[in-house]
Amino acid sequence: MLQRTESTNLPFSLFQRDGTRNWSMRYSLGGKQIKKSLGVAEYDIAVQRANEIFHEQKYRHKQGLSLTQHAFSEVAEEFIEKVCAESERGERSHYHPTFWPPIIRRFLVGYFADKAIDLITTADIERYLEWRKTYWTVGPGSKIEKIRCEREDGRVFSRPAPRKVAALTTMKGEMVIVRELFEQARRWGYCKPLTLPTIRAKKAVDNHRPGFKPEEYERLLAKSAERINEHHAVYKTIKAKDGRVWTQKAVSENVRTDRIRLHAYIELMANSGLRPTEAKNLSWANVRHFKETMELPLYQRDARFEVHGKNKHGSAVPLYGVVSALRTLWDLFVHEVGREPNGEDPVLADANGKPVLSFKRGLNALLKAADLETDFRGKRRTAYSFRHFYISEMLAKNVSIHHVARNTRTSIAMIDKHYAQVNTEQIKDYLRPGQEDFSKEPVLLDAAAFKEITRLEKRIEKLKQGRTSGPKNRNDAAWHRLDRKP
Repeated sequence: MLQRTESTNLPFSLFQRDGTRNWSMRYSLGGKQIKKSLGVAEYDIAVQRANEIFHEQKYRHKQGLSLTQHAFSEVAEEFIEKVCAESERGERSHYHPTFWPPIIRRFLVGYFADKAIDLITTADIERYLEWRKTYWTVGPGSKIEKIRCEREDGRVFSRPAPRKVAALTTMKGEMVIVRELFEQARRWGYCKPLTLPTIRAKKAVDNHRPGFKPEEYERLLAKSAERINEHHAVYKTIKAKDGRVWTQKAVSENVRTDRIRLHAYIELMANSGLRPTEAKNLSWANVRHFKETMELPLYQRDARFEVHGKNKHGSAVPLYGVVSALRTLWDLFVHEVGREPNGEDPVLADANGKPVLSFKRGLNALLKAADLETDFRGKRRTAYSFRHFYISEMLAKNVSIHHVARNTRTSIAMIDKHYAQVNTEQIKDYLRPGQEDFSKEPVLLDAAAFKEITRLEKRIEKLKQGRTSGPKNRNDAAWHRLDRKP
């Protein structure tokens, strides 16, 4: 190994390894001895490059950064491990290990790959965001046909790749991950603080949630009841590919039970304003007053909810309509599981007493059957639409927005921004002050009253014309003294 250093003032030494003419450098910094290949055979160029590397490393050491550069892909995997570990310890949401790693690996690692994380700038993040928006339309995702998905319960399935530009809410949600990843990399000393761009809408976006008008909600319930009561003696013929033919009931008892459960779910949501996550987390221990009053007359039954979800906790006072829904869910549990539910059992339980993770498939089928899949703007309705319906109905009934916000565990600003799209027909009386009599049917007068009014109008007309200054005869005087009925 040949070592050559012309000046003793250099804070590093240069040497050549056996079998190569390229120069390498060796220096000490932060209590560590570091060796690095310079990749050049010319001595003067090697000295210049070694000077640049040493002073850059000295600056990194002074700033508290790691002396070795770290590829973005390596930092991303280290961050994923940290997220999973924190979730197991209960220090972060349980869904982060499920949803965050695929986003990080597909998009962030797919764009930055092995680029050193300390070399990534704000301009690079801006370019990434533009690339991410069109990932599924003109980017790498346009060549992907199927996406592998894993549910919270461990089930794995595939779905078609989306062919649309990423929505504003999607970009904002993913920026939470980007921001937390780079902040963690800064705390590890892998990079300097980075100013991340803010996602802003390029045009005004209609944020009102799609809900239901009162008549649409009644139509949905009517269609739900109709589907529950479909005749089960109807059979359909099944033909298999191997030539076998058999018949089965068009609507099985299990399907009917699921439809009853969906009907109760709709009534529960529309009469309480719960978020879908809050309803999914609801157990019978969180329902107060119901069990104690469920056998009393209907007018004496009641219920209160202790809810948690979306990192929020609180209590809710639902409308009385939830009482029948809760009784239906209670009776279904007893019928299917064979016992009364205890405090730990979910309110929305399947035939095995396990939590129902989603009503999406059944609700979509019902909405399609009732021709209520979208609202008048073309916005697709979801389980969240019942929360919007509840809030809008409360506001239409002149309930204080402060009380509605407290009972639905949200802010007044959020209600005004997303939910307070009240059907104007519901508040028409408030929009026509002082004009209530215009819509009332006129009262018809009997013949005697009509004749009396006619005589009065003629007398008033004569007085206006000055034809008389008082009663001319006894009959007129009597007419003045006539006790007319109103």
